[in-house]
Amino acid sequence: MRAGKEYGCKYGCISLTDDCTQDGGRRPPLLPSAFATELEKKSFTNGKEDYPLVKGLYKDAFEERFGKATKLIYGMLGWGDAEA
Repeated sequence: MRAGKEYGCKYGCISLTDDCTQDGGRRPPLLPSAFATELEKKSFTNGKEDYPLVKGLYKDAFEERFGKATKLIYGMLGWGDAEA
């Protein structure tokens, strides 16, 4: 599901690829260190300093998902050398 739309693989994969590449496309997943750098530029509306919590949650989720991945398919997203 992306933006409230569900995609089945038979025909929906093409639609999902189109959605991910329109308007500049989808950015590659950030390494936890790059995410932490981007996070420093943000502010939280509740006024609390949740940076360490959010940074840790992202790092844990990233390592959990990518640590188990045996194959990554990011074709047809319009990425170049800079994104890879």
